[in-house]
Amino acid sequence: MKKQLFWKTVFLTIGVTVILALSAFGIASLLVPAAMMDFAASIGLKGISGDYAYQEYERSGDIAYLARSFIISADLKRDRTAESRFNALYESEGFEAHCEKVGDIVVEDGEGNELARASYRGYLCGLAARMYYRLAATEEDKIAVIAFASLETEASFPQANPLIALTLEATGAEDKAFCRLILSELQTGGYRTEATDLQNIINILEGIIK
Repeated sequence: MKKQLFWKTVFLTIGVTVILALSAFGIASLLVPAAMMDFAASIGLKGISGDYAYQEYERSGDIAYLARSFIISADLKRDRTAESRFNALYESEGFEAHCEKVGDIVVEDGEGNELARASYRGYLCGLAARMYYRLAATEEDKIAVIAFASLETEASFPQANPLIALTLEATGAEDKAFCRLILSELQTGGYRTEATDLQNIINILEGIIK
């Protein structure tokens, strides 16, 4: 009898502890999503961290959290979610000011090595171009993706611009027909012909479509 009472007490204590922990977690998720965002990221839950970033944007209206939530969803190729979040970001009144505030960034590979320097706006639009390409279902969709990437690529053809990002996505997919469309845009779009990256990308595209 005493042993049964002991185990009942143990299980009851564990149950109450779990309930309280879940309640605290739920309350924190609602009240301080930014803190939960950082916590999720620190333990490797990148997707959940992005969702908390979006919750914080909804709570505070701070566009930096919307941008972060888009970047994470695009990196994870959660493309429908990324599309929704980027559209909200791109169409927001604060998008341009936020990009100007952040300025230039360093683009790194998966091991933390510097690949290039890019404008923050160019980086975001490059991620978006890759995401739109993955979602493109028709020829018209693909043409629209190139038009978007071209619009967001300056004539000076800076490092890590949206057309370069789009080229990397298309060449990775070995999409020769799409690569031809990009090549045509690069050759006729009025970009600075002496730009080293431009010629490098043209060479890559020509190698793919042979």
